[in-house]
Amino acid sequence: MHAAPRLLLSLLCLTAIAAFAAKKDPEPADAPPQLLSTHGGGPKWKNVPELIVFAAKGDPQACLELGDRSLEGDSVPRDVTKAAALYAQAAEAGAADGWFRLGKIYHDGLLDVPDYGKALEYFTTAAKADVVEAQHNIGAMLVSARGVKRDYVEGLAWLIVAKQAGAQSDAETQVRARMSRRPTDITAAEARAAEIAGDLPNAVVHATLLNKPAAPVAAPAEKPAIAAPKPDPVASPKVAVPLPPAPPVTPGKP
Repeated sequence: MHAAPRLLLSLLCLTAIAAFAAKKDPEPADAPPQLLSTHGGGPKWKNVPELIVFAAKGDPQACLELGDRSLEGDSVPRDVTKAAALYAQAAEAGAADGWFRLGKIYHDGLLDVPDYGKALEYFTTAAKADVVEAQHNIGAMLVSARGVKRDYVEGLAWLIVAKQAGAQSDAETQVRARMSRRPTDITAAEARAAEIAGDLPNAVVHATLLNKPAAPVAAPAEKPAIAAPKPDPVASPKVAVPLPPAPPVTPGKP
């Protein structure tokens, strides 16, 4: 065979290999933080100086927004360390998104190098507080084996929970398709998703995952705190006390 045909054949082979590689299922992408408004101000502040004042007072939403601005260098100096501190302050004040944003900082290695262990820890804390993006990212990390052992069942379970809670991603559909030849694993993931959702504050998601119609529930003004289960009352043990023997009866005496 002449050199030109051999070269053409080699190029065709390389093209075919590249095309085959391109068809490989992509790994689920992470969900980014849903950034707060960084241009129109917040509900309590009209400009950045006022935002800084509210953040200094510990307002959780102000801390989140100032953290976003510090991370992006938007109208304030870019300072990732300060952003992380603000996110932690917001999270400790009750804004669970702060835990998720902290997880993203460690996941993306913005402080030093990626620390997937810390990222997963913060994502899990946020996910248990119904932060949908954190639920999605846990699933994506497990399915992609990113810093953790690959686990398709647990990963799909978290992606199902996130999707049912409103995640704007088709990752669940992609992973289901990838697992289509393992229906038993898909069934196990659905069961696991129901378990996960059952432990979350959002009970409506749990009912949906169980394929049961969710009972209509009037939305309370504030989400009620989850009370720890009270142990069943234990009755005091009854101790039998023996009675003294009856006195002997003497004949002729009343």
